[in-house]
Amino acid sequence: MGPATSVPAEGILHTLAGDEATVWQVPEEVPLAVQFNSQNYAVMMGTPADFEDFAVGFAIAEGLIGRAADVAAVLVLPTEQGFAIDLSLPEEKINRARMARRSLEGRTGCGLCGIEDMKDAIRMPALRPPAAELRPQAVARAYQQLPDHQPMSRVNRTVHAAAWCSVDGEILLSREDVGRHNALDKLIGALAREGRDLSGGFVLMSSRCSFELVQKCAIAGIGALATVSAPTALALSLARQAHLKLAALSSRGVMIFDRD
Repeated sequence: MGPATSVPAEGILHTLAGDEATVWQVPEEVPLAVQFNSQNYAVMMGTPADFEDFAVGFAIAEGLIGRAADVAAVLVLPTEQGFAIDLSLPEEKINRARMARRSLEGRTGCGLCGIEDMKDAIRMPALRPPAAELRPQAVARAYQQLPDHQPMSRVNRTVHAAAWCSVDGEILLSREDVGRHNALDKLIGALAREGRDLSGGFVLMSSRCSFELVQKCAIAGIGALATVSAPTALALSLARQAHLKLAALSSRGVMIFDRD
């Protein structure tokens, strides 16, 4: 998991029974610089854990590389303020045409910060993701299991989770980060590095459904995504364009947004 991901924070807890001094654990948030062959590309604010998964997943979800096997090595170097994660791979394996120009760092929870050209904001893949089954009963089951797969959140009650679930709702793999986009990048990287079959399951997120999450899943070849709240209109439109199924939790059950 890398270095410590939480630090103690002292404060006064105000309750109906009175005030008391207490210590909470709050998540670490540091700059994570993604490099290609030692050349800087982007700096994202995130939780210092699962570095290799994050960098590989970020590269795949941005459409910069096609598969984890293209990466020859991943070097993680501590810097004065955070970490540099350097992906070593043949130059011909880098899709330079997909590289968005960024003028500043990507802040936590933001997949667009620093992008200079509006055309780089929405970049959907040309190919459809594999057909995926998304059953409401499976989504509900996965939601119930999710807290058991959030070890960081149990400590600091703050970070987001992204989980890979089987078609029947069994959580098979999860990753966490203070930023929802980073958590998904880490999960995508872990799936790619393990060579998982993406046609046999769906992604579950502890966050709302923004269009960037839809875009990342579609580019990575994931055909179904479930989140804790309804998608934005743009997220739903892009999901339908990509033939990607969406689900969201409601007070009355699970809503499935059909890809067709």
